[in-house]
Amino acid sequence: MNYVTNLLKAKSAERNGSNAVFTINDVVERGICVGCGACSIVDNSIQIERNEFGSMHASIKSGRLEPASIADKVCPFSDNSLNEDDLAIKLYDKSKSFDPRTGYFNDLFYGRRSDDDDILNSSSGGLTSFVAIELLKQNFVDGIIHVGRDQSNQREALFKFVTSYSEDDANQNKKSQYYSLSFDDVLKSIRGNGKRYVFVGVPCFIKALRNICINDKVLNNQVIFTLGLVCGHLKSSRFAELLSWQLSVTPERIQTVDFRKKNRDSTVNAYDFKVVDVDSREYYKTSSSLLGGNWGHAAFQLQACDYCDDIFAETADAVFGDAWLPQFSTYWQGTNIVLVRNNVITDILRAAKDAGRITLGTLSIDDLCKSQEGNFRHRKEGLVVRLSDDLKAGKKIPLKRVNLNGIAEISSKRKKIVRLRKKMAMKSHEYFLIAKRNNNLNLYMDPMRRLALKMQRLYFKDPFLMRVVRKLRNLLQ
Repeated sequence: MNYVTNLLKAKSAERNGSNAVFTINDVVERGICVGCGACSIVDNSIQIERNEFGSMHASIKSGRLEPASIADKVCPFSDNSLNEDDLAIKLYDKSKSFDPRTGYFNDLFYGRRSDDDDILNSSSGGLTSFVAIELLKQNFVDGIIHVGRDQSNQREALFKFVTSYSEDDANQNKKSQYYSLSFDDVLKSIRGNGKRYVFVGVPCFIKALRNICINDKVLNNQVIFTLGLVCGHLKSSRFAELLSWQLSVTPERIQTVDFRKKNRDSTVNAYDFKVVDVDSREYYKTSSSLLGGNWGHAAFQLQACDYCDDIFAETADAVFGDAWLPQFSTYWQGTNIVLVRNNVITDILRAAKDAGRITLGTLSIDDLCKSQEGNFRHRKEGLVVRLSDDLKAGKKIPLKRVNLNGIAEISSKRKKIVRLRKKMAMKSHEYFLIAKRNNNLNLYMDPMRRLALKMQRLYFKDPFLMRVVRKLRNLLQ
């Protein structure tokens, strides 16, 4: 355990008057469960269910688990599971480079697929699915575990974790899906079947999977590669319903959604949201123009995401994200940033570049991190504020890799933004539940618009600009 972790543990213990170890019981009781399903894989007494807010969460039949439970050792938000530093040093300590912002790495790239159809049907540059499919085609794995559409007749959700065993299957399950899901069913279904897999998921899911594999030799021998996705935060299933409802498609009439429909008349980050209703009619609009489409408003964010400090999936063999950088902004088709920790993946990318199948270039560590500036503010500065607030309120907190002494260096404005964002996330769940029960979207829209306006004022509250606005207002009166 490093100095920062010890410092945080000491502060937590001092506040709570005990050892203050944050266990899976605390995770569930505090509502910080991300719903990954790791605990359910190692403990049959735990069920993963979707709650009334559209989020997956663990339900412990016995009420509480014993301290020695294996489930406690695989929960990504429990102090008793190995954290990102502990896992990464076991996996990647021979890597070429290390940066505290990203963890270990060998290579940093930007890139995209060369085929127009392939890239248009991908969320960004298409390299996540490209690498997964190449691992399959080159016989490094037998299958891909990733998120795809739920095609069953009696589906309870729009998406689920699926297995793809062919390139065609994998191409049917591309794109980012902002939707609360669990991987327990799919991992249980493949365990012991003798096949090898690459797993694609967000940072906390891969962390949980790594801890499962430490305790399960069968799965450890089957999950050969992991591909991470840079994650701003996870959304509940209500996010898709909200955006669809604003396009006049009520929740029960949704057939499919596309969170990242590319728009050739716009910049790369101004993508559209598309919904297809049960009559196969399509509706779409720029996501950021819809209430809740602004990622900074944290609509339907899972509470667990307020306690995550892993941006670049530090326990994954490679991680892929959007190249939110000025030099790529006009390429509306999308460009990936890629951080690689496994040389097999580097070889795949370089060979594909040489064959003209992808565009690939090197990227500096600072540019890589600059692409996620907002994410760093949320998961580093913001985390310090949220943990400090919890301690002041007498709450137990999980151990995280931040220094609470940093609270003194965070501006008053930033603290207000962090606290308002947390409030907006919580209220979005509550107001939408009320709106659905009353079949009245305005019961969500009206109060959330007021909170969004408050956030906008916080961001643009510059004294000089405020004086200019007041003078202009007076002149017009």
